[in-house]
Amino acid sequence: MTDTREKMTSRERVLACLKGLPTDRVPVMYWLNPHAAVRLMAEFQPANSKIWNFVGRWLWKKFAGGGEFDAKEIWRALPLLYTLYANNDYALELGADMAQVPFGTTEYWGKLYRENGKIRAKDGFGSIRGMGGIYLEVIEPAIKNIDDLKNFRFPDVSSDRNFDRIRKYRQKHPDVCIFTDNFGVQDLPTSQMFEMSQMMIALYEYPDEIKQFQQNFADYMIDIGRRSIKAGADIIFMYDDYGYTNRTLISMDMWKEFTYPHLKRMIEAFHDAGAPVMLHSCGYQMPFLEYYVEAELDALQTFQLKAGNDFEKAYAEFGDKFTFNTGIDIQLGEQMTPEELREDILRSYRIGGRNGRHIIGMSHMLQYTMPIENMRMIFKTVNEIQAGVHDSRVDR
Repeated sequence: MTDTREKMTSRERVLACLKGLPTDRVPVMYWLNPHAAVRLMAEFQPANSKIWNFVGRWLWKKFAGGGEFDAKEIWRALPLLYTLYANNDYALELGADMAQVPFGTTEYWGKLYRENGKIRAKDGFGSIRGMGGIYLEVIEPAIKNIDDLKNFRFPDVSSDRNFDRIRKYRQKHPDVCIFTDNFGVQDLPTSQMFEMSQMMIALYEYPDEIKQFQQNFADYMIDIGRRSIKAGADIIFMYDDYGYTNRTLISMDMWKEFTYPHLKRMIEAFHDAGAPVMLHSCGYQMPFLEYYVEAELDALQTFQLKAGNDFEKAYAEFGDKFTFNTGIDIQLGEQMTPEELREDILRSYRIGGRNGRHIIGMSHMLQYTMPIENMRMIFKTVNEIQAGVHDSRVDR
């Protein structure tokens, strides 16, 4: 999938790109929903592992044959077991430079069980999840009121076992760029630990308590990030959604008061520990870009055009200040013809090629609902870019 002109390892290529240094070619990151991954194994490119491939193809057959969203809960749930494999080993097989390797053990994240015939899972923070469509969604948050918030105790991550997965993957893949999960103070507490409307009300009614919780949460995530870096992670991948379509989730004034100080503090802590930070933030991002520069963020991932973002405008102003990880439009791409999607990917590549601070990535997880012809075109086009077929300097 690559040619002999390449001289850098994937790890060297991505880390150089994040620093704004020259690279032999544009780095690539694939981000796959597990249901999309098993479809790709069945209809596009088999996995190298015979076992993973056989089971993945079988799961796709059961899911698709059972009516997809109307399939039985078990057939909607089982592909989720492919989440990790899809975004590390299989992503690399497809041509990515980056592998996602999260921290945590089965004991840390909790166990699956059945309740009244339904699949349930208690996550590491204590929230109860159930199958909603093809995802395990929160049906009972761990924090139900302000007293729960004030008295919340985070799970223990002091055991090295929680970071063995990163350590082992680093040993197995010394030349691959590993990114590992972390979370900012706004999105996960609001949507996964506390009921969203209750959290929004608490921002007004209990601002001091919210700020103390965010302080504790950031400290906790900094500890996890430092341990992940020590275990061998190259990049901290921080999830924290800030936007809807064409607007921010909370006002900019509130974001600057409650969220931004911790974002800046966490980035500084991870830099001190030796790793760059890539922020995953969905929705409208344009108002935040100048603050990302001030916080010394290394990369922004997703940058969805459907949410009102303008990649050409943003890159012209900020493309020499941090790296944009985007260019494969997963949302709008589902409505495009294969040729239209190809041209859209090339257009983004030519924008990002102006000074090199661009990782070709997906605007969100690739979903199984993307037409298979479009999936094939995505990987064909990116493979051509990797092989040097397309000049990023053309049509600026």
